[in-house]
Amino acid sequence: MEVRAVNGNKEPRYLQIARDLAEEIAAQRWAVGERMPPEPELASSFEVSRETLRNALRELEARGLVSRRKGDGTRVERLTPVQRFDTSLGSLEELVQYGRDAVREVTASEEVTVGSELAATADLPPGAVLARLTTVRRAPDTSAVSWSQVYLSPDDAAAVADDLDKSTRLISDLLRERTGRSTHRVVQRVRAIALPAEPAEALGLPPGSPALEFVRHYYDATGDLFETTVGVHPGDTFSYRTTLVRSGSA
Repeated sequence: MEVRAVNGNKEPRYLQIARDLAEEIAAQRWAVGERMPPEPELASSFEVSRETLRNALRELEARGLVSRRKGDGTRVERLTPVQRFDTSLGSLEELVQYGRDAVREVTASEEVTVGSELAATADLPPGAVLARLTTVRRAPDTSAVSWSQVYLSPDDAAAVADDLDKSTRLISDLLRERTGRSTHRVVQRVRAIALPAEPAEALGLPPGSPALEFVRHYYDATGDLFETTVGVHPGDTFSYRTTLVRSGSA
């Protein structure tokens, strides 16, 4: 795969091309409904292979900017991307950046006893008494991009209660400041689900819509679990990337 260094990091060439083409579309180089130049012509103008160019066009298609049909080429569908929440989490630092990119709104706070269903979903001990914070994350245009329920000890929840509506930072980050407990490890599980009724209402989508469920467990340096988050993201407006690096030699 062709890559190019961008700000000191290696970025796939097709992503840079997709960004350049998106800027040209926004500048109305091609009108909505107009056919873009053929793939060989575009590939030649960027001095890349046809496959690299196709990957760039697939990226534009995923953003809703273009449509691609056999025999009809690539047509511009809109000048600005469909609102999506795109995140790449490969480190704790990127997880913190995720918190900065979407504003948190706390919609409910209550104390719950972990039942069998919640224990199975979130891998929490049955019978435990925890504070549960229900939150919605919103993009800059105020559209809801995720719905979450965060489980903390009642003491930890009380420690950050006054900060929740004043900060976009992760709750785990606020806990570090208030309690001194810092995140050493995060264990994450992702699965595809049909959108349940409660998050569907918060996200403005029909129940049963495709969604991704993220269950994150936050552990401190002593190995103690201090936060569990069950987050739900709409499947058609959220993309998630991971980076896999080979350890050692092949």
